[in-house]
Amino acid sequence: MKANVHVRDQMFPIFCGSGSQKVRWLSDVALHRYEHFFNVDPGLAKGMRYENGTLIDMDSIICDKLENEIHVWVILKEDLALMEAEQQKQIENQNN
Repeated sequence: MKANVHVRDQMFPIFCGSGSQKVRWLSDVALHRYEHFFNVDPGLAKGMRYENGTLIDMDSIICDKLENEIHVWVILKEDLALMEAEQQKQIENQNN
């Protein structure tokens, strides 16, 4: 099984074997690779999401939640601020 994990503007193909690890492991591997290749510590993952924005339970098992060759995104601290600002903007637009 392979997952394509996006960290910021980079994508890392990660082979997961049978996918018996937790989703958190997938984010840890991607962040480690990002740090190795770019000499920048991206911090800890605050979550992961599918392409459509739906959050993935970090404690779930990879093969139970992800399909082979799927693209997923690691959510970092700065991403949370952007997501909150976007949600606030949507709420304001609904109220107007």
